[in-house]
Amino acid sequence: MAVVAVHGVADQATGATVHALAALLTARPPGQVRYRDGTCDCLLLQVPVLEGCVPAACDPGERPSPMTALRQSLRSDFQRTGWMDASAQGDGQDRAKALHYQATIRSAHAAKGATSQAPGDPLKGEPDLGIAFTDYLLFKAQRGRAGTDAVESQRIRMTREDPQARTSQQVDLHEMYWADLSRLSSALPSILTELFTILFRLSKLARDTIDQARHAADAAGAPAGIRRGWARLSWLQTALDWSFAHLLSQLFLQALLLGTFIVVMSVLNDDPRGETAERVRTLLAVGLPALGFWWLIYRHVRSMPGRGLLLLAAGGAAFVLKLFAAAWVLGLLVLAALALLCDAGLTLADRRFVATRLIGRVFLAASLVTIAAVMLGFPPWQDLWIWWTAAALRAFELMLMGTYVWWIAAAALLVPWTWYGVRQAGLGDAARASVATARLGLFVSVTSFTAVGMVIWAAGHQVLERAAGKWGYRPWLFDLQFEVATDTWGFQHRAADLVRALPAESFLTLRYVYSTATFFLVAMLLLALVAYVLVSLLPSVLAELQRGVGTAGNLGRWLTGGYERLEDFIALLAIASALATTYIGGVYLLDLLRLVPPFTAADLKQAITGTGFASQSLLAPFVIGSVSALGALTLFGRTLSKYAPWLRAPLDAMLDVDNYLREFPRNAIPRARIFARYVALLEHLKRDGASRVVIVSHSQGTVITADLLRYLTYRAMRDPASRAGQLGQWLQDIEVHLFTAGSPLRQLYAARFPDLYHWVRTGPSLDELGIDRWTNTFAAGDYVGRWIWEPASPSAEQQPGFYSAGAAVLDVPPRKDLCVGAGAHTHYFDADSALVAKCIDELIRP
Repeated sequence: MAVVAVHGVADQATGATVHALAALLTARPPGQVRYRDGTCDCLLLQVPVLEGCVPAACDPGERPSPMTALRQSLRSDFQRTGWMDASAQGDGQDRAKALHYQATIRSAHAAKGATSQAPGDPLKGEPDLGIAFTDYLLFKAQRGRAGTDAVESQRIRMTREDPQARTSQQVDLHEMYWADLSRLSSALPSILTELFTILFRLSKLARDTIDQARHAADAAGAPAGIRRGWARLSWLQTALDWSFAHLLSQLFLQALLLGTFIVVMSVLNDDPRGETAERVRTLLAVGLPALGFWWLIYRHVRSMPGRGLLLLAAGGAAFVLKLFAAAWVLGLLVLAALALLCDAGLTLADRRFVATRLIGRVFLAASLVTIAAVMLGFPPWQDLWIWWTAAALRAFELMLMGTYVWWIAAAALLVPWTWYGVRQAGLGDAARASVATARLGLFVSVTSFTAVGMVIWAAGHQVLERAAGKWGYRPWLFDLQFEVATDTWGFQHRAADLVRALPAESFLTLRYVYSTATFFLVAMLLLALVAYVLVSLLPSVLAELQRGVGTAGNLGRWLTGGYERLEDFIALLAIASALATTYIGGVYLLDLLRLVPPFTAADLKQAITGTGFASQSLLAPFVIGSVSALGALTLFGRTLSKYAPWLRAPLDAMLDVDNYLREFPRNAIPRARIFARYVALLEHLKRDGASRVVIVSHSQGTVITADLLRYLTYRAMRDPASRAGQLGQWLQDIEVHLFTAGSPLRQLYAARFPDLYHWVRTGPSLDELGIDRWTNTFAAGDYVGRWIWEPASPSAEQQPGFYSAGAAVLDVPPRKDLCVGAGAHTHYFDADSALVAKCIDELIRP
């Protein structure tokens, strides 16, 4: 008898879940049952790659061509249905299998309305999108050279005694541990990296959801008008997502790089006696030749005469740099260092977002070329430091203008995007859910990024302005003025374009004021969503902290009402966002149109006065809060993770969901690695002779378990000779019981990804998972997951006893949906959870 414990949010310590489960069964066994003699040991399991249905040769490791990278950045290969083409190039049986599977995957979307008792069999033309996506991830992981791993698994051996039934049974509790594959580090750089990753990934998940809905409509043969609507909405969603992730973000990155360059150059020149620049020059004069000398003798030069010549050359280079290095040399070195740092960041981002480095290098080259063109095209100022600053400001203007153009284009796209979203959402529950996911993902991504960008500018604008200095700067693209002259006959005409020189710091101050004047709208929209979520979840958060929140019925019905109105609220936010973006784009357009009469500074000021002051007043607390949070994470990150894990719980939960759906990096796809580890543990149980398996899972662990069991059942039907097929067949031959707690299958995954998890929306059957019994428990205020199957009637939730402890939403053996009373998401396995212990024991007992 084996029990497999699968934990939830990936902030668990190894062994914590299985020990909590053993302690619960020992402390709160039902009736006269006793669990005793628990001994703990550890298994070391070999974890080979789990192969999918489609054979995949290892990728030779070459970088994809630029066109391939751009194509993948626009749309996931999974949506193109040709992702297994590389495997179809072989000969014989593998090629035939790949081609046949490719043909059946193309019709996967048409099967989403099927409600068969088992996963669709491609041999019968009934594939399943969720299973196909798992196959796709396994295929990509195998091509990405994912290697064999090793993992430790905690095991607790106990004896279950039932005096009434006069039975004694050995029960082995195993832990399926996956937190290390999806855990958020407590280090600040890792937290910031994952935060920005999730920020952009939300938009991509929204794009993929609309793509799935579009393909589903095409494959199902929907009317032409509906298919055109999905196609246009998909195009608009892709355009907004791609331009946001690959254009707006790159413009911001280059502006940040250029601002940093100006500040560093100012620091080098800030000392009136020039001591700072002199120290840097000395360091570079000694360090660069020494570093070059060491690298050449380490990699290439072996002979002593050659090394001697290199040493002389290094000494000569040091002498030249020391004597003749001027401000232009230091500027080149600083610019090169920042460019290399930027490229390293782009390389890191490229592992998560394909084509990021390719596009980022184009923007980086544009910045460098602009600086070079300005410095070569105009004679140097008397001060070489000002020459560098002026060139950087020219490039900064270019990036800022690009940001303005993006907002103007986004305003033009968001209006039809909102219209088609409203139109397609009326096609049914699944369409409404897909559109809501698209709206939510794009809204949260763009508004959060905009808020972060403006807060960064607000935090550093004074430093940047002080670094730019008070010398007279003639703006290139902004702040142009026009002179109107009167000729001899009294006619007025524009005699000349005059560019007013103003202090460089004043130019940056004006740009800061104009660019952040619309922050008020962005902040209000984002705060509206945050406020809605807080109001909806506040009773559940208090229940999580085990504070009194009234009756379980009030707690449950309040949470249900919040979720039921969420999609309507998101629709309102989408309309408000379109209007706000139109206003932002209009403000920026007015700013740009000052290049053409009759628009003047007064017109622009009048357009932005309404929100300008509010934006400046709002930015101050945002900056203070952000800097304080970063400081706390830097100084006390590990302590906060240990003693206040609830502070990072939302980010942990988002990271788990996002990781589970990621297809990058290819050599470490999280779902493929988690499934491989899970399969290795089940294979160990098979070798160990287990005749009965009870899987106890919580939160995200329930989704992992359900998807894997469905996939193994499918493989047993389609390819019984494969490793996965043999394991699936073994699971069908023995007894397998499933216990889930706080499962997000319906409340999150089916609600936000309706095409991938249509099998949940229609009511999951046990045959689909290849299990014999399924007991699901939930707390009234569980904000992650509650019931799996729909209540018997829409009005059932309004009954007084619906959320009482032990109340069954569904009790039709072998399926059970059970409420455990008031509570939230993280206390199911506490030592006093007697009802949970009783439900688990019901699945364990003979």
